[in-house]
Amino acid sequence: MQKTVRVCHFSKLKIKQNGDIYPCCVAPRSTKIANVFDEDVIEKIENSDVICECPMYKSVKKEVGQKPELNYIHYETSNVCQASCVCCPQNKEPMTNERELLGRINMLIEHYKPKNITAIGGEILVQEEAFQMLFDLHKKFPNMKIHTITNLCVGEERIKKAEEIFDEMTVSMLGFTPLTYKNEMGLDFDKVMKNFEYLYQNKKVELRPKYLAMPTNLFEIVPFFKWAISLDLNKIYLHNIHEFARVANLEDKYWTKTFAKVEKDMKNIFEENREKIIQKGSHYISIHPILSEKLNINQEYIDKNGFDKTVFITR
Repeated sequence: MQKTVRVCHFSKLKIKQNGDIYPCCVAPRSTKIANVFDEDVIEKIENSDVICECPMYKSVKKEVGQKPELNYIHYETSNVCQASCVCCPQNKEPMTNERELLGRINMLIEHYKPKNITAIGGEILVQEEAFQMLFDLHKKFPNMKIHTITNLCVGEERIKKAEEIFDEMTVSMLGFTPLTYKNEMGLDFDKVMKNFEYLYQNKKVELRPKYLAMPTNLFEIVPFFKWAISLDLNKIYLHNIHEFARVANLEDKYWTKTFAKVEKDMKNIFEENREKIIQKGSHYISIHPILSEKLNINQEYIDKNGFDKTVFITR
């Protein structure tokens, strides 16, 4: 695939939890541009040259007089979250400088007015100041697209207010039964599904269900995928926790047999829904490289079934 050549940080900014600013979500240390608390942060953004490459983009020097026209700002808030996911290593205590951090991020958003913003935590839906900031931004810039990643396990009042703010919500799921949800996330599966159904039926928010496979919930990716593909969605994620290969010996015969069973069921769903998948827009289904390899839903399988425009392996 041919890379897009651009001045990456004039198109997108990633702001990490400590305020450091990078040109993309990969955020190599060598590409740090500034920190939101720098007094001259805007000057640093506009005067920096970030030369780097990834599988999709090649970032080059800006031209004389060129200014940022941001399509996207992606930022992190605190780790405060109501879930207790077993795979999450994060300290969920509030940040001492969160109000100041949000204020500086808000300043940059109002200055550059990007077309899209993504706000992630923690869980944004339970972080009052971060949530209110997005509500205020939506009122001020109603055409700005706002996205978050959420577990969606909140009360009815919060869901209705979130529906007013967000254009897109990626819903992370670490299982697909009440018992697994309780054990893996400490959350109420029925509440999540009720909230998902409410938003899905109202069609104001684009929902993107994202399965995060790990050793203790692998089999439940099958009913998740069967459910997700039955809905009218633009995006489905078949992903896994990054630590999967570290916490389990995936070469062991136990896992070879387990993945073989899951592979058969997943491929049945893919092939039963071949026409629907082919007719969908680009990048309909995203699959993580580990799952792609272990389930043999690789590029050869994708191409053979005509899924090359709609199913892609993340990089």
